[in-house]
Amino acid sequence: MQVHYTGRNTDISEIQKQKLQRKFDKVHRILGRKAGSEAHVIVKRQRHLYEAEVTLNALNHTLVVSSASADGFTSLQACLDKLEKQAIKNKHRMIDVRRPERQRGEPSPSIEVAIQKASQAIENAAGPAPRNGPRVVHSRSVAPKPLTLEGAIMTLEDENRDQVTYRDAESGALRVLLRRRDGNLELIEAL
Repeated sequence: MQVHYTGRNTDISEIQKQKLQRKFDKVHRILGRKAGSEAHVIVKRQRHLYEAEVTLNALNHTLVVSSASADGFTSLQACLDKLEKQAIKNKHRMIDVRRPERQRGEPSPSIEVAIQKASQAIENAAGPAPRNGPRVVHSRSVAPKPLTLEGAIMTLEDENRDQVTYRDAESGALRVLLRRRDGNLELIEAL
């Protein structure tokens, strides 16, 4: 991590810079060693008040903290404590930005592999489809609660579907309500 020091009406000694460097190294470890980061430290003296400001550029983000105290080194230490807390708080947000595939809405590679395995398992379970005939698509969509015929008709109309599979509220039997090509409805009752 590169650190640039600027003192306005004051100086920072080498011993103080070494102590501060340890704190900067800790912040660098928090953000990750691969992070190419750069810090600017500005210490200003106005009469008997020292103002310190630290600006850290890391992972395409800028963290800025400031502090004021009667002693310049104390204000710098307070700044670095604030910077450490800010780095811990914003670490996950800063790291997530580095993953461009999540920004574009593409699934991660592990999710793509899981989707491919699941689709292959479904194809293997269905068996080979006849080459000339229609493909069989399995559906397990049964209404979660028992319905009456009127409720099934309302579901068919509301959801703009061609079929509804449901359990009859009175008998508990499995039934299928289909919309035919001529617009009429057909009720299939399981025996």
